[in-house]
Parts: sequence; C-alpha cells; structure tokens
Amino acid sequence: MEGVWRSGAVHIALNLLIPGRMGWPLEYAGIFTASLGLSQLVSNVPYTKLMMAFMQSIGYGPIDVAAWLTLATASTLAGNLTIFGAASNIIIIEVLERKYGMTITFKEFVKAGLPITAATSAIYTVFLTIRWFLGISTIPTI
Repeated sequence: MEGVWRSGAVHIALNLLIPGRMGWPLEYAGIFTASLGLSQLVSNVPYTKLMMAFMQSIGYGPIDVAAWLTLATASTLAGNLTIFGAASNIIIIEVLERKYGMTITFKEFVKAGLPITAATSAIYTVFLTIRWFLGISTIPTI
C-alpha cells in the first residue's frame, strides 16, 4: 500500500470524491461513498490505511472526530456489501469450499449484504447527524 500511495494513483480517485475539506454533509457523503466503493477494489483494511494518509494530507486531524468515525464505520460496513469488501470474507468462503464443499456466490453475498449495509448505513447516518447537530466533537467514554 505504501507503493500505491507513493505512486499518486490513489489521489486521483480520492480527489474526485473528496476534493478537500467540504464541511457537513458533503464531507460525510464523500468519505462514506469513497469508503464503501473503493474498499471493494482493495479490501477495507488496506483502503483504510490509504484513506487515513489521504485525509491527513488534506488537513484532517485529531479534532475531526466525525470524519474519522465516518471512515471507520464506512470501511467496516464495506465488508458487509460484497465478498471483496473484506479479505476475511474471501478467507471464509475459501474454507467453506475446501473443507465443506459449499460456496457462497457473489450474487448470494450481495443479496444478503446490500440490505444489511443499507440498514446499518442509515442507522449510522442518523447517529452522526445527531452528533453533528448537538455539536458533539469527542468520542464518548464509558
């Protein structure tokens, strides 16, 4: 991923979706959309590493809690959307095929994953919107 970052190729795609600090709700939409979509190409963990570097390069810092929560949530939810969204999905399907002679097709996975991703995305959007309207900029401690 370091090589991908240094090549600058990832900057082109990310700059199209997130051209800079845009404020609410555009930055939420950009980070969320980029995370769900691009995690399908490189899996969610390597994508998150690239996105963290990108966000820091355009000025996101420790006080931008909502943006970091958006990245964490969307890149995690990306693993629910398709088989390629998380490497763990591929590993589990390989074990199913090798040990048990069963498989889950891409279509079957998306059929289950799309509504789950949509529902959890909606819940998260409400959560973050409430935080934004209330001006909560820190993560609650328990």
